[in-house]
Amino acid sequence: MFAMGSNVQEKELDIIIIQEETEEMQNLEKIIVEPESLTLTAGKYKRWLEVGIHAFIVLASLSVATILGKLYYDKGGRSTWLASLTQTIGFPILLIPMIISNNNKIKTPKLEGIVSHNDVDAKSPSKMVLLSIYAFLGFLLGVGCVLYSKGLLHLPTSTFSLISASQLGFNVLFSLFMRLQKITFFVSNSIFLLTISSVLLALQPDHDSSSKTESSSQLKHHYVLGFVFTLIASAGFGLLLATTELMFRKFLKKNSLKENMDVIICQSFFATCLILIGLFASGEWRKLKAEMQDFELGEVSYVMILFWIILCWQLYSYSLLGLIMKVSAVFANVITSLGAPLIQILSVIIFHDKMSGVKAISIVLAIWGFSSYAYQQYLDEKKHKAKLLNCNGASEESLDDSGVTCKEHSTEIS
Repeated sequence: MFAMGSNVQEKELDIIIIQEETEEMQNLEKIIVEPESLTLTAGKYKRWLEVGIHAFIVLASLSVATILGKLYYDKGGRSTWLASLTQTIGFPILLIPMIISNNNKIKTPKLEGIVSHNDVDAKSPSKMVLLSIYAFLGFLLGVGCVLYSKGLLHLPTSTFSLISASQLGFNVLFSLFMRLQKITFFVSNSIFLLTISSVLLALQPDHDSSSKTESSSQLKHHYVLGFVFTLIASAGFGLLLATTELMFRKFLKKNSLKENMDVIICQSFFATCLILIGLFASGEWRKLKAEMQDFELGEVSYVMILFWIILCWQLYSYSLLGLIMKVSAVFANVITSLGAPLIQILSVIIFHDKMSGVKAISIVLAIWGFSSYAYQQYLDEKKHKAKLLNCNGASEESLDDSGVTCKEHSTEIS
């Protein structure tokens, strides 16, 4: 009896110990899981805050640069090569954040034995491969800037901005070809609406801002030229953004500030060289001094307008690349397309462009298209959260139905 009693006591003691260990494990899991969930949530909100800031800068800088570009033409500026040059030549400004970033790294050296995620990243491509990619991107950028400048010369600002929105459709086509974008109903709806909002303008040419001394045939000829130039430029920029996203996914996987600046600076350098060759080959550089002297607002205003255009385009390039990195090239294009109705409203206020029925419909379609894409982003975020919840309690290396690990799902938010 004594032996049986001692066995019962031992079993009860073992059960108590097991219960205590189980409680300790549960408390430990809470301690580990809760900070991780808080970190993921904080990382998600931080990411979308950065996306919001980038989107605001893209819209503001694009609107101001386009309005000032049209002001340059309306007040006596005629050099499309110079207008193109203002979009790329300001790239040395972007060396400032690189210098600041390098100084911060020097002040906060790495601790021994600690290896960051970027340090163990995949091998970088060879310099020749990178140089070839940068040269190709620079060529697309340079040609696109020249065609956009010619389009802005021949078209009213509002019409130009809405035709430029067709860039989204081209970007999606190239992204599909490069397997960078999945098409859903809401994405298709967004592309269709934003593209139609610009194409509609081809059915009703707007000559209000054109010179009244030109004949009707000349006005039509200039409108067609402006439409074709802008449409081809939109296709080129759609290819440019899709290629940039592909390069980041396949080659530049660190997504560091240095790599961002390298892309912008190098492609802008090649584009600037291409535009400078055109400027000197065309002989337009000889007319720039007289153009500045005859500018209606004065020489100081001439220089300041060009300066602010240069600064705005660099801010635009930097934030646009930020949107490509943090979301996608298609999302960056959707934000750019949203600038069309904003520029439209500013053009009516500043240049007194007429608000025709077609333009009003175009604005509504552009806003509707953006809302459709934004709703798809909301659905993707909701689906992403569901996958993270499904991964909770599973092995960190287990795969979901798309072949992506739970670990990768958790790191995507941050």
